[in-house]
Amino acid sequence: MKVSDYVVECLTANGISHGFFIIGGALGYLADSCACKNFKLYTMHHEQSTSFAAEGQAVVSKKPGLAMATSGPGATNLITGIGSAFYASLPVIFITGQVNTFESNVTGKRRQVGFQETDIVSIVRPITKYAVRISDPAKTRYEIEKAFFIATHGRNGPVLLDFPFDVQKAEITPDAQAGFLGSAEHAAMNKPRNATTSQISKFTSLLAEAKRPMLLLGHGVRLSGATYEVELFITKTKIPFVASLMGTDAVENYNPLYYGFIGTYGQRYSNLALANADLIIVLGARLDSRQVGVQAAKFAPAAKIVHVDIDEYELGASVREELSINVDIKNFLKQTMDALPKMEVKTEWISHLNVLKEKYEHHEQKIGHLKISPNKAIEVVSAVAGERDIVSVDVGSHQMWFAQSWKVKKGQIVLTNGGMGPMGCAVPTAIGAWLSDTSRRVWAVCGDGGFQINIQELQTIVRNKIPMKIIIINNNSLGMLTQFQTENFEGRLIGSVDGYDAPDFVKVANAYGIPARMVEKSSELEEAIKWLSGNNGPALLDIKVPVTYWTLPKASYARPVYDMKPFLSEQELKEALKYVPQDNWKK
Repeated sequence: MKVSDYVVECLTANGISHGFFIIGGALGYLADSCACKNFKLYTMHHEQSTSFAAEGQAVVSKKPGLAMATSGPGATNLITGIGSAFYASLPVIFITGQVNTFESNVTGKRRQVGFQETDIVSIVRPITKYAVRISDPAKTRYEIEKAFFIATHGRNGPVLLDFPFDVQKAEITPDAQAGFLGSAEHAAMNKPRNATTSQISKFTSLLAEAKRPMLLLGHGVRLSGATYEVELFITKTKIPFVASLMGTDAVENYNPLYYGFIGTYGQRYSNLALANADLIIVLGARLDSRQVGVQAAKFAPAAKIVHVDIDEYELGASVREELSINVDIKNFLKQTMDALPKMEVKTEWISHLNVLKEKYEHHEQKIGHLKISPNKAIEVVSAVAGERDIVSVDVGSHQMWFAQSWKVKKGQIVLTNGGMGPMGCAVPTAIGAWLSDTSRRVWAVCGDGGFQINIQELQTIVRNKIPMKIIIINNNSLGMLTQFQTENFEGRLIGSVDGYDAPDFVKVANAYGIPARMVEKSSELEEAIKWLSGNNGPALLDIKVPVTYWTLPKASYARPVYDMKPFLSEQELKEALKYVPQDNWKK
């Protein structure tokens, strides 16, 4: 069979039912084989969007996502999405067409040989788990099997397969080719990791001794498929928990033991909770500077830290850890469940956490009574969203307001980007998510800046009749940069306000045939969101918010992550840090 036909058969055999692409000449045989074998390819309007859609596909389908592009500019347009999948640890298969092998710049001495020739493999190697150009048709089976294995084992991530045009049409006999699965290389990579007996013993001892334990849930919980195990662990141990930005949908937020999301833009009471803890169990969070603050030495000064992560290089990289365990979270929790000590509710500890939450869960800035608070807008949408809804969030100020104000219901999936942080990801990611499970309702929450970056995908929504509810939190600026420039550059707002603007989004949506409304009065907010939610097809709501509504509270570069702007008085901070020795927090 042709190599291109075999590629399609491999995609199907690995559970991939569809993919996202833009057609191009160098992709010709691969695309045609998809058509001949009735493998569904959804056309997007920018290759970057195909890569974001494949991310949404990977999360929702729990199988690898697929994005395809032609050579040269098609392949390079994938780069942002490849990096995004890499940092988010998502298994996405990227397939690119390439010029004929006889047109390739083999020696590297010439700048270019074939038309639209670009060495995409060398470019993306640092942001993929594996990238290879298959120039020899006889290696097709081995390389495809290897790519799928690498993408979906260990810490998941993207791989890229680059197929020259003449290789795509080459005839092969796959069964006669050597395979990766079962090879010596496969055996060396396929070594399962389990926690040792001594690690489990030390972990359970630390649990039994703890007076103020906390659980920190990261994105790794969902990646490992450990949501059920984490819920069972919380039920058995009665330990309160917080989440990283990427971990907010690991467990429903209505659990009374949930105390918000942590980090630079996290909730004040959440960061204070970790600061007061004497034991923190970290499941699948990187503990990067956005989580622990720039002054990492002052993070959780009274706590012993247990860190469980499938990536050994994340362990001990940021803070001092009492116990580092390099295993898959789901396997770890299954191993330890029967060994857990009997634990009672830490009444005094929970009482202090509730005091902190009650005192600091309110929004920490005032707004005119006629204007719309973005936090309030998110709260209203959260209240009407259903249990199995998918919510895709773009990058910017609204992303932080979302994390502060959205309450994840059981079964909801939140698609937010905390690694690459690319504006423009929400709509295409939501497209990929919904097309992977059309039984769910899908929302996209955007800022006015990010929405414009991939605004062309409104046509993809219309063509595929995707009933997406699009919300634009519109402050007519690049709000996070506006705040940053105001604080650091004497209010010179170059590019964020000065030189920036946005169109009439209602007119734009209408031009694509999408119903749209704009709301700018707080008294009209709930009715407008009810209209959006009740619309049967795609719809857009443009919510106008003030330019000077900042993302607060916010950690300061010069202070520990729990000492956030607007700053508390020394006495109030002392009362909040009830269990922390004064030398560890005093300014």
